[in-house]
Amino acid sequence: MKDLKTRNKRNGGKKKKNCYIGGVAYKGPHGLQSTEPAYPPFMMVNAENVVYDPSLHKKQLAHADVVKEKLVQWDPQVIFIDLSTMQLESRGNALYEIKKDPVYQQLTAVQSGSVYGVLPYNWYTKNFGSILANAYYIGKILYPEKFKDIDPAARADSIYKYLVGKAVFSDMNKAFKNKVFRKLKLKE
Repeated sequence: MKDLKTRNKRNGGKKKKNCYIGGVAYKGPHGLQSTEPAYPPFMMVNAENVVYDPSLHKKQLAHADVVKEKLVQWDPQVIFIDLSTMQLESRGNALYEIKKDPVYQQLTAVQSGSVYGVLPYNWYTKNFGSILANAYYIGKILYPEKFKDIDPAARADSIYKYLVGKAVFSDMNKAFKNKVFRKLKLKE
């Protein structure tokens, strides 16, 4: 946590890319509109989450479903997909929705191919190892110059090794069809 805070202390006057997390699990998998205004990995790397409202900091909901029109209005530059959504075959699978819905295909992140897969971290409880691993990956995507020394998969394994006694990233990645910490294919 100290390392993440140190890496993100200053932005060097550069304009940050704004971002969005979709497909966030909440008592089961959900589609693209399922998000978290105070998504912990975004908070850890000082990301500009289009959903987050700083004036409501302490009152932010842990989970929110946003309307499609609002997501289009926010038009994030980068989208991260919580891969718990992959459990659903079609409707409700955030990646499927991005590929098939012409409204989502107009989003800047989709047009530029800036859509990435991250580990699920919550269902009925939180997986703190996945929160930290996601923060490093998200930092690498949003601020490559500040995370140039980070290999996200290796960092995830070092986190899991510390927390659960062994490196499990490869197994987790396989469970999510090798889409974790990857740019997601948006065309078949």
